[in-house]
Amino acid sequence: MAERRRPDTLFWVDPASVGSDRLKLSPDESHHLLRVHRAKEGTPFQAIDGEGSFFECVLESVERRAAIGRIVGRREGVGELTRTIVVLVGLPDSGDVDEVVAHGVCERSGRAALKSPRLGRLGRIARAGLKQSRRTRLPEMRSSGSLGEALKHLPSGLRFAADPAGEEPTPALVKTSEDPVTLAIGPPGGYTEGERRLLQEEHFSIISLGPSRLTTETAALALISLARNSLR
Repeated sequence: MAERRRPDTLFWVDPASVGSDRLKLSPDESHHLLRVHRAKEGTPFQAIDGEGSFFECVLESVERRAAIGRIVGRREGVGELTRTIVVLVGLPDSGDVDEVVAHGVCERSGRAALKSPRLGRLGRIARAGLKQSRRTRLPEMRSSGSLGEALKHLPSGLRFAADPAGEEPTPALVKTSEDPVTLAIGPPGGYTEGERRLLQEEHFSIISLGPSRLTTETAALALISLARNSLR
C-alpha cells in the first residue's frame, strides 16, 4: 500500500475545537482537506490555532462534514519570534491594506477607524497569511481614527518610525533589549510635521529605509523584515 502523503498546507482550527487528544476542523477547512487534498482516514496533516499551538494530526473520521484529527504531536511558538512586534500603519487604500495585513500587521491608523465587517475581512486575510507563512500566532488587529488615539494603545519598549529624513538604521536595530518592538509607518504622502513631533515625544527613533519615498505597504514590509532579521 502506498504511503499516505501529508498535505503541505496548514489548516486552521478554532481553539475551542481542540481537545486533549483530538481536534475538529471547520466545514470549510475540512472541505479543503478532504476534497482538495483528497485526504482519507489515516492521512497525516498539520493544524494551527492562532494562539501559538502547532498540531501534528492524523485524520481519524468525518462527522457531519467536519474532519476529526487525532493529535499525535503538539509544539508551541512554531515560526514565531521570542519578542512581540507591533506595527502601526497609516491606512493606505483598500487593496493595499489587504497586502499589508496578509504579511502580519497588528495595528493601523490614519483614516476613520475601520468598521467590524472590514476588520472581519482583514482577520480572514491574516489567517490565510499565517497559514501560508507557517506561523502559529495570529496578530491582534485594531483600528484607530488618528495617530494620537493609536499611540495610547501601544506597549512600552523600543519604538522606531520610518521616514526618508531619518537616520540610517544600525545592523543590530533591536538586539539591545527584550522589550516589545513597535514599528510605525506613515500613511500615503508621509507624516505631517505635527505627526513627526508627536512620534518623537512618544520616544520613537526616526529611521530611514533609503533616500526614496516608498509606498505605505512596501515600507511596512521592509521595516518588518528589518526588525525580524535583527531579532533572529
